[in-house]
Amino acid sequence: MTTRNIPLFGHLEIETKSTCNRVCDSCIRNSHPDQNAVRPWFEDHELPLEDIYRILRESAEIGFHGTVCLQHFNEPLQDHRIGALGRLAKGFGFPFVFICTNGDFITEALARTIDGAFDQLQVALYMDEPVKSRRQQTIASLFKKTDLHWTGGTHIPTHFSPRFDVVALANQHRMNPCFEPQKRMIINHRGDMLMCCEDMIGNFPLGNIRDHSMEDLWFSDYHQDLLSGLQEVGGRSLHPYCLSCPRP
Repeated sequence: MTTRNIPLFGHLEIETKSTCNRVCDSCIRNSHPDQNAVRPWFEDHELPLEDIYRILRESAEIGFHGTVCLQHFNEPLQDHRIGALGRLAKGFGFPFVFICTNGDFITEALARTIDGAFDQLQVALYMDEPVKSRRQQTIASLFKKTDLHWTGGTHIPTHFSPRFDVVALANQHRMNPCFEPQKRMIINHRGDMLMCCEDMIGNFPLGNIRDHSMEDLWFSDYHQDLLSGLQEVGGRSLHPYCLSCPRP
């Protein structure tokens, strides 16, 4: 029987496809210094439907009833299955299913296929005014069933972002406990479990959905020990990658 020393995740994030059409320098996929390590995100890969179904099913079976995002470091509207995947997730009864998108691919035809497939689209329009306002108005007119949340298209510090003094930020936060990994379960397009949003390439060997159940991944001794250590003051010092994290 699996020993549960940490709470079950409250948010599930699934990267259904690898690609993104934008190359924002603040995004870790573009600023990561090891371009060979991030190469799969610049090739066309999809997480198989059977894996997505099993992630959702097993999450429900172990008592998860939180929010579901079908996106991570990718642009979800490049996945031709995304409307069907949204409806699949909603079919499991999860209370809030959404995606984050840059909105570049939204057309009247695409809107018809995804309107109602999600509870919400979080849209970040990376463009200047007045084009941005006109684009927002156009997109808003296409959706009747799905709520639209406009995030403003802001950039946030990530490990290697040239837009921010990430070294200074990391030094500022180095003694802070970190509770972020406990909040969400992240599965990338390769089926790997990631510890947090900064762990894009899998700096921590947490396992793959094809080899382990969702319960075994989340409640593995290694994962539970990682989270417990990071929640202590100065816990980031246990892991060099966490010690260089620019997030609070």
